[in-house]
Amino acid sequence: MDLHPVDILISIINIIVLFILLRLILWKHINNYLVARSKRITSELEDVERLRQSAEALKKEYEEKMEGLELRGREIMRESQIKASEEEIEILNEAREKAQNMLSEARDRVAEERERAIVSARHEVAQLATDMAARILRREVSEDDTKTAVEDFFREMR
Repeated sequence: MDLHPVDILISIINIIVLFILLRLILWKHINNYLVARSKRITSELEDVERLRQSAEALKKEYEEKMEGLELRGREIMRESQIKASEEEIEILNEAREKAQNMLSEARDRVAEERERAIVSARHEVAQLATDMAARILRREVSEDDTKTAVEDFFREMR
């Protein structure tokens, strides 16, 4: 293979002409494509940054809402505990009041029963006394005599 300077020169001229033609024909399209691609990448990066900032804002808002909900939950728990304590006190007071009422009623019933027992005992004592007096006197005693004797007897006992 012999290399001739003319062949080399023709090859160099061919390369230069091809370069100039390709540059004139393709350079504009390639450059437009690269510029458009660069703009698209820049736009996508800006969109990603906006989305990241939006996500951070949403995250911050979410955290603030969660903090607010947590505080509200604590407040509700506190209110529930206070209400439960108030209800407990109210129930205890009602129970005490009912117990006092029951005790008072029981005392009243005991007093009534005592009075009835005393009246009954007086009546029985009077009857026994009348029976004894009738046996002693061997005569029948009228009811008026019995009442008078009973009243005199209890007056003397007081």
